[in-house]
Amino acid sequence: MDELNKRIVEIMVRFNHSKSSLATELGVSLPLITHITTGRNKPGIELLQRVLQRFPDINPNWLFLGDGDMMKPEPKQVDMTPVLMKMNELNDLVNNALNVNKTMVDYHKLLLDEVLHLQEMSIQIQHSTHDLDQLKIKLESIKDDLRNI
Repeated sequence: MDELNKRIVEIMVRFNHSKSSLATELGVSLPLITHITTGRNKPGIELLQRVLQRFPDINPNWLFLGDGDMMKPEPKQVDMTPVLMKMNELNDLVNNALNVNKTMVDYHKLLLDEVLHLQEMSIQIQHSTHDLDQLKIKLESIKDDLRNI
């Protein structure tokens, strides 16, 4: 019996199928399965496609070429916990930096308001100084007038 035929028999055994139940499962005739399991006929591409469609966990390389294991390897379970922990740490650092930045922006606005207020006061002081100088000049003039009397 050909190796490909033997692999069909292995599938039948592995999945607890009789010739009849495998034929039904694959949607083919019982004589076709009988001829394949006895080695009279080789399975055609259409039958192999049906096997892979019905049993998606079967390794196609094993079925067609006899390479590897009958079943596809289980997908590896990747533990994402360390990556998620690092991402959470980075997220916390970013949030802290954003909070510090917001505090600095708020403080900057406060200081800028104070500087603008000081500029306004400086202008008022200049005006007041000018007015006082004018009053002093008038006061000196009155003193001079009083001395001359």
